[in-house]
Amino acid sequence: MIPPVLPQGPRPIPRLAAVAPAAGAVLALTWDDGRADRVDLTGWLESGHPYFRQLRDPTVFASARLIDATTVEWNGDEDLAIDSMHLALLAEQQRPFGQPELIAWQDRHDLSNQEAADLVGVHVNTWSNWRTGATAVPAMLGIVCRAFSRDPLLFAARYRPRRPGRPPAAAE
Repeated sequence: MIPPVLPQGPRPIPRLAAVAPAAGAVLALTWDDGRADRVDLTGWLESGHPYFRQLRDPTVFASARLIDATTVEWNGDEDLAIDSMHLALLAEQQRPFGQPELIAWQDRHDLSNQEAADLVGVHVNTWSNWRTGATAVPAMLGIVCRAFSRDPLLFAARYRPRRPGRPPAAAE
């Protein structure tokens, strides 16, 4: 197991190069490094301040404009805005997390199948089925794995290494 490392300093502020509203409550984003993401803001609109609910109107949502490299604003209203940090965090959580991502996550943390299964509270056969692709990786598992990667303390609180060898004989 690779010990968790605390992040060094604050996360850099992501910078946008372009933004375009898309169907639904989706923003097509181009970052200054050329990466692209499509971020669905439905949950943000519904769970945030009631003021943001006006963005459910497709005409209002279509008014999204990049104000500077770190802010998207609607209708020229500085109170009706979202910053690039929140957009980057939403994009990160909305990216696919399937079998390849699960394998990469497990390898990055140097976990055995049993340790990974224990960490997320499932039987090792369930973990193996996700890892081999026999069963689709549930969305919640992606959320959990990303949270463990992001927060070393959360990982350390739940991680229980497996020791090699046979378990000790039961006391007689």
